[in-house]
Amino acid sequence: MNIRLEGLALGNTVSLRQGGTTVQASLNGALSLGAAAPGTPLSVQVLSQPDGQHCALSAQAPSQVPADATPVFVRCVHTAAARITMPATTPDGPLSWWHNGAGLRAIAYPGLAYESRPGVVGGQFPYEFRLLATRFNGQSASSAGVSLDFRRGTLRFVPAAAGSYEFDLEVRDSAAVQKVAQRTFVVSAGASHFLFVAPGGVDAPGRGGIDQPLQTIPYALAQGTSAQALMLRAGTYAGRFDLNDGRPRQILAYPDEIPVLALNQSGNITARFTEAPAARLEGVDITGVRQYGIVSDPSLPGLVVRQVRFLDGVVANGGENPAYIHGWGDLQQRHRFLVQDSEFNNYPTGYATTWFDAGDSLFENNQVRLGATTVGVHDKDNSQRNVYRENFIEYAPGFANSNGIQISAQYGSEQVHIHHNLFVNTGVLLGGQCLTEGCTMRAHDIHHNTIASGAIVLRWGAFNVGSADTRISHNLIRSTPAPYAWASCLNTVPAAFASQLRTRANRLETSSSNAMRDTECGGSAMNMSWATWRDTHGLDTLASGSVLSATSDLGGSGALTRLPAGDARLTTLGHRYPLPMSTSLNVFADGFE
Repeated sequence: MNIRLEGLALGNTVSLRQGGTTVQASLNGALSLGAAAPGTPLSVQVLSQPDGQHCALSAQAPSQVPADATPVFVRCVHTAAARITMPATTPDGPLSWWHNGAGLRAIAYPGLAYESRPGVVGGQFPYEFRLLATRFNGQSASSAGVSLDFRRGTLRFVPAAAGSYEFDLEVRDSAAVQKVAQRTFVVSAGASHFLFVAPGGVDAPGRGGIDQPLQTIPYALAQGTSAQALMLRAGTYAGRFDLNDGRPRQILAYPDEIPVLALNQSGNITARFTEAPAARLEGVDITGVRQYGIVSDPSLPGLVVRQVRFLDGVVANGGENPAYIHGWGDLQQRHRFLVQDSEFNNYPTGYATTWFDAGDSLFENNQVRLGATTVGVHDKDNSQRNVYRENFIEYAPGFANSNGIQISAQYGSEQVHIHHNLFVNTGVLLGGQCLTEGCTMRAHDIHHNTIASGAIVLRWGAFNVGSADTRISHNLIRSTPAPYAWASCLNTVPAAFASQLRTRANRLETSSSNAMRDTECGGSAMNMSWATWRDTHGLDTLASGSVLSATSDLGGSGALTRLPAGDARLTTLGHRYPLPMSTSLNVFADGFE
């Protein structure tokens, strides 16, 4: 029997049982619970709840095992918890909703489950979300049946009737003095907002209702308006399509169904629009990628990619910058991305993302496991205020490299924020293509990441004239060679090196006698001993809170790599902030604690 698991927090585990089969899951995605006869009772049990979360079968789950191997959904949500106070790190701007709240979908279908999620940046992560009030058609309404994830802000409800639903949401950060942001989100429920598409439908005028679906995505796009969304029933949809101004550009999966977009290596999905609303793809699987999966060209009002599984890709004839999500550039801000809760799987020599001229973008809670590759998440040039947060990025043994998240900064970058990510056999590279004198990198912050068997690589851009404020703090870095690396040949240390780079409060686990190693020329001035790193340049000093050790405090492997549960440093180091421990492991009849 097939399971689709969503919402499990990075580093948590959940035990699921059906019949005589039990699985222990530590990541979101597709699972198998073994053989189960179709038509027998579903009887999926959650044997133990993750710390600080509650997992349950979807309310739409069938009562019996599906005959056609249709996945059954299990969702985990963060439960309310005592507040956490995190150490102050930069940047520390006001809390703000991504693109003025455009992350949360504004339309719903009466009687069908609605789920969406805003994006938030600023302040000190993690966040706390609360539902303050609910209204229907302007009148106060009960919030019974409305779910809001405490840590992620995912909103779930089933609109009982057509009309306007208003939700007053609040988000708080984890600073000593909490920052607070409130916003009213309006979700309009109506049948006219949607065109339905199903493999067994018919492409004909007048169709597109829930009981008379259309058959193909291109035909449905040609029939609708930008105020509408396509809702896809389960099945396979072959071929490419475009999301343009004046036409629907929201592609959604029917609740608890898995539409598969089969590109068949014959083209990509292109998002090319300049007018609101934001485009989005939610809940679909994408297979058969050749060179590019989704291309933004441009998407100024925002492009949302949520709960999308990119399954496989191939590079076309050695083509440049292959990626599942690609954004073209022309030295102007052209793209605002919100990529959440998605999976990036097998793509040898391909990237998860390659973004030119992306700004105000948020890439969070994604899983990147591309397989036999040496590249990863690539913010290529002219990066502006992009945030990479709470992602799991793992490379296969033997392919360890420092390109898990790469900020190439070709033509410059500013205010890029990389925090609370878990890297396994990989790390972070800054300034890979910021080579000319006029290229600058300013105000980059890398903090609260766990880097297991990886490094932070610095290249020319961070130390060009005009570059400033590369800040690296509160990370756990376990590295057999030096935890920092330099990837270009220099005879002398850059003149402003000590003032352009600040490293503090890091836990560095290595037996290397060097803090930084020169990966190209070996014996250059950038091959620095710990004494030079600390005493000459004032980096990772004991006074700043950094600790150097040849032994490792990290336990677990893969997605479970972390400091031990209960370790007091969970509030200050690495990607994992503390969550309340489960108080009971009793199993009740329904599998819930």
